[in-house]
Amino acid sequence: MKKLRITPLNITSALLLTWLLWQIVIDKISTGTIGWIFLLLLVLVVADQFFRLMLRRLKRVWIAEGFFVVLVALAIWILKVW
Repeated sequence: MKKLRITPLNITSALLLTWLLWQIVIDKISTGTIGWIFLLLLVLVVADQFFRLMLRRLKRVWIAEGFFVVLVALAIWILKVW
């Protein structure tokens, strides 16, 4: 059995999924938004696997994935404001 490595993308995916489930429970989210969030989750999982294959050392993965999360959050914020 492989060791489970917790990375920034794993944490982000877990928080996003938790937020999505909470929004479904309190019925404040539309069906179209759910699809976009699942697409974002898929991108996060693929990016996590890509970073794990490209960068084998855990410290580098944390730095690269942390930068990726900040970059994506900044891009989403810019697109939302624009």
